[in-house]
Amino acid sequence: MQIFLVKSVFCVFQVLHSQRLNETALQPWVIVSTNGRVEAAHCTCMAGVAETCTHVAALLRSQKRHIPIATLEDLSPLLDTLQKHSKAVTLCGVKNYYTNYTTQSPTLPQSLACLHNRDAESLGLPDLQVHCLKFLTAAGVTEAQAEEIEAQTRSQHVTPAWFRWRAGRITASAMHAVLATSLDTPAHSVVNRVCYPEKTFSTVQTRWGVEHEEDARKAYKEIMASHHRNLQVRLCGFCVNTNFPEVGVSPDGLTICDCCGKGCLEIKCPFKQRMASIKEALAAQDKDFCLEVAANGLQLKQAHPYYCQVQTQIFVTGANHCDLVVWTQRDLAVIRIFPAVDFWKPRLKQAQDFFLKVCLPELVGKYFSKQRAALSSL
Repeated sequence: MQIFLVKSVFCVFQVLHSQRLNETALQPWVIVSTNGRVEAAHCTCMAGVAETCTHVAALLRSQKRHIPIATLEDLSPLLDTLQKHSKAVTLCGVKNYYTNYTTQSPTLPQSLACLHNRDAESLGLPDLQVHCLKFLTAAGVTEAQAEEIEAQTRSQHVTPAWFRWRAGRITASAMHAVLATSLDTPAHSVVNRVCYPEKTFSTVQTRWGVEHEEDARKAYKEIMASHHRNLQVRLCGFCVNTNFPEVGVSPDGLTICDCCGKGCLEIKCPFKQRMASIKEALAAQDKDFCLEVAANGLQLKQAHPYYCQVQTQIFVTGANHCDLVVWTQRDLAVIRIFPAVDFWKPRLKQAQDFFLKVCLPELVGKYFSKQRAALSSL
């Protein structure tokens, strides 16, 4: 009697007769130890009793095959078939196929315009401000929500979503006016600008800026591309920072390059100086012109509303800098502005106070609109 170790492997196979396919298949078996040694073998053919038939020998012959990994091109016919008959989940991550699948967007919060409560309109300002404390976090967004809002609003004023998410948030372009107005008796124009951004106005100056924004962006790319490695410029939607969501910005572009990292872009096309060179605009001593000559060249006036605007854009987007582009039909100037933390911190606090004491009472109870209407009726 032969005794085999438990670790031995017992293998049973089925083999068809080479010339008699209709007959019952043969059943050779082998016992192989873990080191590859054949301990015993048998086959149900006539020669198998001697444990040396060709069927057993064929089974013991080692065989190696190299099967190359299929490329995406090799699999294309199969993938096309899968795509045609059903949307197989596995294809959502395969190049050339994932564009046919839509990912579920994160659930977005309500617009701040939805905070209006008719019952709150009867409250006086002190009571209304206390009532509004419960809405302090109403502007809050997650990182995923902020990314989705930005993606939805890259067409800016062309899309209704841009106005919807701006409502009630202090934007970069309105920041200077917000800081200059009173918290107790805010200017009606400022309240309207922040809380009801859809009530926009169009002038020859604003139309000029919109019409030539792309001209300025193209000129900026051409000039800066030769000075920066792998410079990329893309359009930007409405950006909200999760750390201070009461503030939002819509820069004219986001930039990135290997040498300077992430930046934002703000374009100005001054109508009054549209036919002048930058040098001529400076010589005109126009107090509204945003640039001035400094010891190290041109700079943005720190007292100008644009300075507050670009600083807000820098801190909301988390950019390393903002490139201010001043474009005329004859000239172009690019001024790089860096973060000024000491400038920004107190102004952010003022903006958050404005949100609490002015924006929320107006959004919830339309307090300041009612006050103006009451004064107008006298």
